Amino acid sequence: MKSSISNLVPRFERWARLAPLALALTLGMGSALAQFNRPPDSFQSVTVTAGGNSQSDGSTGSGSAPSSAFAAVIGGGAGEPSVSSAFATTTLGVGSVSGSLGTAFAGPGSASARAEAYLGDGLTLNANTTEGVARLHFSVMLLGTSETFLDSTAVPGGVQGKAGDLNTLFVLGIDDHFASWDTYKTLNYDGSTLLESYQTGSGPNGRTYGVFNFVAELPLGYEVPLDFYMLLTSDLNAAGISTNGAAYTDESPGLYWNGISQVTARDGTVLDYSVSSRTGVNYLLSVAPLVTPEPATWLLALAGLLPLMLWRQRAARDAAQAAEWPQNP
Repeated sequence: MKSSISNLVPRFERWARLAPLALALTLGMGSALAQFNRPPDSFQSVTVTAGGNSQSDGSTGSGSAPSSAFAAVIGGGAGEPSVSSAFATTTLGVGSVSGSLGTAFAGPGSASARAEAYLGDGLTLNANTTEGVARLHFSVMLLGTSETFLDSTAVPGGVQGKAGDLNTLFVLGIDDHFASWDTYKTLNYDGSTLLESYQTGSGPNGRTYGVFNFVAELPLGYEVPLDFYMLLTSDLNAAGISTNGAAYTDESPGLYWNGISQVTARDGTVLDYSVSSRTGVNYLLSVAPLVTPEPATWLLALAGLLPLMLWRQRAARDAAQAAEWPQNP
């Protein structure tokens, strides 16, 4: 199903405190358009914190080859009552943004992670019409997965409420038209997870992930901006309750350009056309990246599970010591 991207209004209210990109809604010509305050250049940034330890990485600009940023940290250790870890990674590819992050804790530890990436490019459309504008028919894909877990059996009696969250936001922009996909996972101390999902694009069965088809009316002969934006965040156990849990999302391949199907006039007449880009990327075709995660991604995922492994080892050791301890008659 196709939808006009010019009539889409992204739901940015809940992300206003998270995203440094200034977003606002304006009204014009009877339809609402999201105005995107674009950064001056592509960038990526990751920040992680666990057990009082922090690490960050980032870069500005994007070249012809994919570039990545990543950070991983572990808090706690031998003799401490808790252990936690966090990792985050982003990748700017050809016409795509992707990334992953994870937080995990055992005992009263806490962890947080944030991954942000923006890829900016420019498109110039030309077509055999005298109207000065034409309608670009194109699609993008968004693919990823996420998991959350918390051991409610280890939560002290009477403790309720929110234990953490795992949130994702993707934005596609072309000229002054925008679409967004955002999900909010709330992890509770009773072990349940509440998922809220919003998207201004139409996808298969209303899902966040899938193929999204759009039509955008663009001026001919002028470069218009093309934007890909991603924000991933997670915070676990800020209250310091003694239990264990984890949150992980792998937004890879992430959001990427899936090609142009046709260009038409306003009356639907199919036009001959050409498209060029500022970076030299051929947006006529899909720029689908490799689905297989890089080895570094698997390594970071393992780091995210480390607290639970250490917790289980510590619990097994304590149980063994308790069994060997002499019992009172």
